[in-house]
This record gives sequence, structure tokens and C-alpha cells, in this order.
Amino acid sequence: MDNFLHRATRHGVGVAGRPPLLGPLCVLLALTAAGCGLRTIPPIRYLPILGKEKQVTTTDVLVRALNDRDVSMRAEAVELLGLLATSPDKGTRKDVASVLGSALKDVDPGLRLQVVEELGRMDPKLANKFLNRALKDPNPFVRGMVLQVLEAREKQRLNPQPANTQAAVP
Repeated sequence: MDNFLHRATRHGVGVAGRPPLLGPLCVLLALTAAGCGLRTIPPIRYLPILGKEKQVTTTDVLVRALNDRDVSMRAEAVELLGLLATSPDKGTRKDVASVLGSALKDVDPGLRLQVVEELGRMDPKLANKFLNRALKDPNPFVRGMVLQVLEAREKQRLNPQPANTQAAVP
């Protein structure tokens, strides 16, 4: 009998074959039976870190829309990403440039043209690496649009529009 108890405790089984965690289990059962059950424990989502819901950004939603099988949905997503590209937050603009860069792999050449136009309106520091990649596009219209966008950007940079000032009338 002593040999049995020695082997049982050595292999994680308590005295008389009971598991060592039986005590906390009995306390839990007693609390449940007494009306102090687990109902009083708040749901996990109220605990600070464990149940925190993931924040979904607008960019995340538009990325999902770019995977839609309908080309008009994808085109609308590209247009909305172009609006987000004017955000004052640099992180958002960087994310948008990255998403538009991935949209250059779309099967529809018309959508790729639209993406190039949107990238051309963005900050060159964020968009030029994706425009460079678009120069390798198999469609000649997409490659030509890259050059048109760059030309328009440089013309605007070199000849800024004068401010709308009115001359004083004597």
C-alpha cells in the first residue's frame, strides 16, 4: 500500500487517487451551489486586455473592398482611398500608398490606370516607389499614364498656381 501511495503522488495523483486540484474544484462547486456562481464574473470583453476588440480602420474596410469580384466596387474603393490619401495623418497616408501599391496587381487594366492617377496625386515620397513598379506593367496604357502623372506633377511643382488675389480698383 505504501508503494501505491508513493507512485500515485509522484505521478501527479493526490492521496487515495484524488487529483491534487480537487480542492479548488470543490470550492468552485460550493460557490456555484450557494448562489455566488460564475454569473457574477464580468464578461471577458470588460477585462482590460483579454477581450479587447480589434479596431477596424477605414483602410482595412477598403482593402477588403479591393478584393471584391465586382470591378466597380474595386474602383469605388480606389477612389475612396484617394480621398484618404489627403489625410493629415502621415501614417494613414503611408498605409493608403501601400494599399494602392498592392492594387497595381489587379487584373483589370482600367483599375490599374485609376490607381496610377491616385498615386500621382499623393506625396512623391510615398508614391514614387509604387509608380516605379507600375512602369513594369504589361499594359502600355498603364505605363503611359505613369509618365503623364509624373509630367503633370512636375509642371505643377515648377509653375505653382498664383494665389487668387484681386487687384485694387482705383
